[in-house]
Amino acid sequence: MAAVTTFTCVCGVQKKTTNHWILAKVTSNSVTFLPWDWDLALSDDIIILCGEGCAAALLSRSLGEWKQLPTDVPHMTASAWQQQQQH
Repeated sequence: MAAVTTFTCVCGVQKKTTNHWILAKVTSNSVTFLPWDWDLALSDDIIILCGEGCAAALLSRSLGEWKQLPTDVPHMTASAWQQQQQH
């Protein structure tokens, strides 16, 4: 039997076939939004977002965090960012 990959947004919504999802890559000083790509979505450094609302929330949080951080902050991985948002 073939394995089925389920993609879940940081807000908890699971991807269905008709959704228009977005990918994001976050570093300590940038957020890059990317169109949906199955292979890229499997990468550990990619954040999966269910749409414009979650993308806007990610951008807003990142802008707030950048104002508070010194310029020499190390790179934050997508996994670390997602874990931080769950707490």
